Amino acid sequence: MRCPVCGTDNAPGEDFCGNCGLALDSTNANAPTVITPVKSASPVNTGPTVVYPTTSPGITGMTGGSGKLAPNMALQNGRYVIEKVLGEGGMGTAALARDTRVANKRVVVKELITDSSDPTKLSEDVDNFNREVATLASLNHPSIPDVTDSFQEGSRYFMIQEYVPGENLEAYIDRLQKPLPEREVLTYGLQVLDIIDYLAQQNPPIIHRDIKPANIIIGASNKKAHLVDFGIARADVNKYAKRKQTSALGTQGYAPPEQYSGNADTRSDLYALAATMHHLLTNRDPRNYPPFNFPDARTLNPQLSVETEKMLKKALTIDASKRYQSVGEMRKDIQDILRKNYNMGRNTMPQRGTATQGGQASRPAAKQPVTPPPVTPPPVQPVPPPKKESHWVRNSLLLLVVLGVILFAIIGVPRLFPAKQGASPGTTPTAITQTEPTANATPTPGEKNVLGVETVDGQLIGISDGSTAFDLNRPSGPDKKAAAEKLKAGDVNSAQSLWRAALGKDSSDAEVLINLENQRVLDSGKPYVTIVVGTMLTGAADNIQAGRDQLQGAYVAQKEFNQNNGARLGGKLVRLLIANGGDSDRFVPQVANQIVELAKNDPTVVGVMGWPYSAHAQAAIRVLGKAQVPMITGTASSDDLTGVSPYFFRVAPSNQEQAKVAAKYAKSKMNAKNVVVFQDPANTYSRSLAESFMQEFRQEGGTILGPVSYTLKDETSISQALDDALQLSPAPDMIYFAGYSDDVSVLLKDLPEKPNTQNLQILGGDALYNLGGYPANNSGFNRLRFTAFAYPDEWDVLGHGSQKPSFYKDYPDAFDPNRRHQGSPYGFTRPAFNVVLGYDAMLALLSACENATKGGTNTLTPEIVKDALTQITGNKAIQGASGQISFGADGNPLEKPIVMLRVNERGQIQMESQLGSGKLLVGE
Repeated sequence: MRCPVCGTDNAPGEDFCGNCGLALDSTNANAPTVITPVKSASPVNTGPTVVYPTTSPGITGMTGGSGKLAPNMALQNGRYVIEKVLGEGGMGTAALARDTRVANKRVVVKELITDSSDPTKLSEDVDNFNREVATLASLNHPSIPDVTDSFQEGSRYFMIQEYVPGENLEAYIDRLQKPLPEREVLTYGLQVLDIIDYLAQQNPPIIHRDIKPANIIIGASNKKAHLVDFGIARADVNKYAKRKQTSALGTQGYAPPEQYSGNADTRSDLYALAATMHHLLTNRDPRNYPPFNFPDARTLNPQLSVETEKMLKKALTIDASKRYQSVGEMRKDIQDILRKNYNMGRNTMPQRGTATQGGQASRPAAKQPVTPPPVTPPPVQPVPPPKKESHWVRNSLLLLVVLGVILFAIIGVPRLFPAKQGASPGTTPTAITQTEPTANATPTPGEKNVLGVETVDGQLIGISDGSTAFDLNRPSGPDKKAAAEKLKAGDVNSAQSLWRAALGKDSSDAEVLINLENQRVLDSGKPYVTIVVGTMLTGAADNIQAGRDQLQGAYVAQKEFNQNNGARLGGKLVRLLIANGGDSDRFVPQVANQIVELAKNDPTVVGVMGWPYSAHAQAAIRVLGKAQVPMITGTASSDDLTGVSPYFFRVAPSNQEQAKVAAKYAKSKMNAKNVVVFQDPANTYSRSLAESFMQEFRQEGGTILGPVSYTLKDETSISQALDDALQLSPAPDMIYFAGYSDDVSVLLKDLPEKPNTQNLQILGGDALYNLGGYPANNSGFNRLRFTAFAYPDEWDVLGHGSQKPSFYKDYPDAFDPNRRHQGSPYGFTRPAFNVVLGYDAMLALLSACENATKGGTNTLTPEIVKDALTQITGNKAIQGASGQISFGADGNPLEKPIVMLRVNERGQIQMESQLGSGKLLVGE
């Protein structure tokens, strides 16, 4: 396709122009998403120009020596082919390249630049470049690009990073030439705060030191802020004091005064973020003015709220001790502003423009539900855009001002410069407010005790062996908490008594049952394997319910394998550890890293079962896959997880598979013709499910309206999306809701108040089967239809009742042993689909252990278990409670049954039909 801006002819199917980076959209070329290179804040001496020998037509190679990255240059024997230079600054040049070994996937190549001929200084430059590589390689955060490779060619050093298509905020505001909307900037600020928080929690803490608009890229696909350029992160800036590149001290205008004297801590990054937000909210570039000088924001943009101006003023205080002292403080104030002025929760995501779905342009809705009107600066306060070429002359003149301010600060305001780097005495720890080291009751000989739980944003996050209780908001909660304290103190007998008391109040509590079973394993003195269960037991109600269900399935499998003294594992028993990642996927990398450390120090740990939600699973496998720890999930179904890692497996089919079933059902059974699709493009599950359904429904001959966007957990945005959907023409005859049960409940509540909607039905995916997200009295429940990967009556409906796996007997025996609950309620005698799939995930993991043991392996390791999982395929498939369990090369299940469920007029869930081509019975 020809680029409408630069005229470059691109290959069919390309999403972005290979020359200028423009988002290619054949149906809406007038609404581009620009990919703009990060701009340098200082000139760089790159050395003399070098002519490189040609290795193939149009491709140049390099063999060492000084030089400069240029289009068509090849590295690593032709593997990386440079497309264009993105920018030069600090100590490196960045270029966009193709990785010819991985389907020409785009990557970023960063080359070390040094202007030093002194061997000592050159060695320092190399050390600092290697430090950047090591820093980035150690980080696992979805908004920090991953390092995938590093190498040396001759005397040149290179790093390969993940490419983030999108637009940096400097280019964005330069393009608009006016302030950005307040809500949008505050939301980006929250996202960057999450990254700063993550960096501050590293050991030792990492300070970015160069936060500015050019280093914040808004992803083209997820519209989230990504932080780039860690060239001076965690470096001793005193080493750079005499360098020509001022970015080694941060960027003038954004860097706080203490960085110029070699001191920086997390508060310094908060200052730079506030300077960035001030620029975006006022269109006043701080590089054009004396440093540390920020007028009150409302004098430049009166449409801003008083609260935002107050927040910026505090964060931009010269005296570091009077600024925000932690990420948590600043985050809370921004969340309060969004909540008060925009009725937004902390997970709200701004949307800019019209998103593209699966390479096709989204049909524009009547209005965008979550995009605020642009804030236009008042004409009486114009701020002319700067000329970019004037920065360097201007900065040279301002350097004298900087030095004067520093001298004054050192002499007159000594508190600005703490005696050593890091938080000053009395500084509140960022985000984490409580640490609870866990006492492992019987650690393996030689094992380090790396179990532990921390309180993060009010939620207990970490791994527990029973000495922390996560799920406290239930009848068994008080006894569980007391038992945890007893176990922590070493009083095992009292802990067991309290756990049994807890079961007397709630026999369905799998957390208690797992703790009791683990203690039995430890008391037996027999060898055991350890599986970590990654789950969600704090936060929103629907998340907690999914976590409870998952633990129930895991416990049933644990009990089955521990029967007969662990005969199935050659005499080994099974211990389960519970890892809570809370209700936000941003907590998961912390827990996953903890699992990695645990696996290094505890040789009994062989794998992870979890997480049930796609975003959580994706965050976890980024960490676990790198550490070669196998993970299997029961219900995470996002298409983004297909083939994500050779160490990732799942029992649930992909969203593409359930979308095929849903699209066929919508067209043939519901007679739908015009379907409006609801999606949250920032959530991997919602976005991929929506994209897959739209593709499949179009293939069935239907028409897609929208999609309309909403934000998870944001009732206002969901209601607004509904209003937008009902204004579409033609009017929708069905809603496809790609999301979760607590969010679709908003539609069920609002629809009865809308005209001409009494017959409007809602179809969705498996996440709508999570009953914990629905209120007790929801009159619109019978509007729902949804696909699912399991249903407790499925075996009977399909005529295989006599062949049910033992799970269906073991489940009520475990959670309602005295049969006190009548009517077959979920959670006691009737397993929810999350339970069934959680059981199957644990069954597959333990069956892999069993197969390896039968193959003659005495000592199980994560690598051995991973290899055994790959062998569960073809005629080695195993029988699960939800059907056949068999894995393809991409980690997805093969021939997995999918069912369609509907809610009848009495509010009961019934199975409609089995439309998938999967196998319920192995060998059928």
